[in-house]
Amino acid sequence: MPPLPAPPPLLFPGARVGVFAPSGVFNPERLQAGWALAEAWGVELVPSPNLGQRHRFLAGDDDARLADLRWALTDPSLDGAWMARGGYGLGRLLSRVDWSTIQSRPVIGFSDGTALHSALWGQARLIGVHGPVLHSLSVSDAASQARLRALLMEGEATRWEGEVWAEGEAEGPIVGGNLCVLSTLCGTPHQLNARGAILALEDIAEPAYKLDRMVNQLREAGVFNGVRAVLLGEFVQCAAPQDADWGVVDVLRDALLPLGVPVVAGLPFGHGARNEAFLHGGLAQVFGGGVSLSGANAARREASS
Repeated sequence: MPPLPAPPPLLFPGARVGVFAPSGVFNPERLQAGWALAEAWGVELVPSPNLGQRHRFLAGDDDARLADLRWALTDPSLDGAWMARGGYGLGRLLSRVDWSTIQSRPVIGFSDGTALHSALWGQARLIGVHGPVLHSLSVSDAASQARLRALLMEGEATRWEGEVWAEGEAEGPIVGGNLCVLSTLCGTPHQLNARGAILALEDIAEPAYKLDRMVNQLREAGVFNGVRAVLLGEFVQCAAPQDADWGVVDVLRDALLPLGVPVVAGLPFGHGARNEAFLHGGLAQVFGGGVSLSGANAARREASS
């Protein structure tokens, strides 16, 4: 396996973290609740210049959100960048970013943030942090809050246990995230490159037939080519019709088992209360139902070996 890129630097007490909203409109009370939790960790949260704007269903027009995205990724006074909320909107901005100007820092987010992580990985070869947005931090469970803090500030590794759908062992960078967002990136310059990687998938509020369509889109676009394993998080409020004698599990198993790689389901990431953070692009190992995820220090050693 080629060396992995170095992970972003750890955050430290007093670190300045930019909060930006490149996607959907956020609830101010929910954001403030997450803000208070994060500041209790000792970091200083800095609002982006256009935070709080609104344009239709977006947190500002494209120019305003793009300016804040560039600020969050490049401002030299910031030590990290944290998405305020997911939703939709990052796909409108990615082709207007000069990825050669981006330097490594913790970039935290999920959901629509999957698009940003995919671009950071594919365009800049940078490792991100797949974890709760600030808007969802206060409604994440205590274990997820603790996991995010430990990853960001201590570089702590972790291990998950899940349900084995297809046995085997694999090692590689863990990439992916929200299935719907990944499917919308297909055919664009920011389509996820998962060759040689371990692919993570989750989703929310999608009927079974749409999940099948999305997985088929990934397959036809070549996203599964060279994947070493698939990890499934929560598929919250995803269901088959009430009178069906099959379910979402059947749809996903039919789509993924023919890949001939290890598949582990029921892992603690996604849109539920349990959303444990991992380094997007960091080293992961799959063995049986266990998944070992590197922390910052382990990933840094791997990158230099």
